[in-house]
Amino acid sequence: MFVTSNTKTTEMEHLTCFLPGLLALGAYTHVDGLKSEQSKRDLATAKALAYTCYQMYVQMPSGLAADISVVSNRFSQSDCDFKPRIGHEYYTLRPELMESLFILHHLTRDETYRYWGWEVFNSIEKYCKAQYGYGRYANVKDDSLEPEDKMESFFLAETLKYAYLLQDPDHTIDLIDKHVFNTEAHLFKVN
Repeated sequence: MFVTSNTKTTEMEHLTCFLPGLLALGAYTHVDGLKSEQSKRDLATAKALAYTCYQMYVQMPSGLAADISVVSNRFSQSDCDFKPRIGHEYYTLRPELMESLFILHHLTRDETYRYWGWEVFNSIEKYCKAQYGYGRYANVKDDSLEPEDKMESFFLAETLKYAYLLQDPDHTIDLIDKHVFNTEAHLFKVN
């Protein structure tokens, strides 16, 4: 957190957007169940943080989130709540939000998370799709750029996998009793 001119300004990395899914899983597997005060608090925090991550996308002209965003309620009234941190205006096809949206939808069955995921996916399709795959987007505030010739492997292994599963109503994954994803989105049976 930075303090300048008596105004608090905070930064949020896109990587933080994995946390809503983690908190939701913790709430649903709490030893005292979903009715415990800790589970209620964690689930509410998960939902609020997922909304914040979603806003990091939709408030940008491209509909893509910067790698690091400056968050403030002190920007001008005509401005949004998020601005890309200078030098971190790019979107690298990260999976964290899609992962959290998949987990939240899977656990809560709230269709809002599917809608948000579809909206983000459409922005990825529009701005990151290249001739032979997908590419990093250099500046999320500029919706007139072409994608760069750089696609990280996690995009196929994680981002697209979670986006697909989020939209697939017939998947047989059970995150509570039967399956677990590792950090690279590989699915394993636990029983």
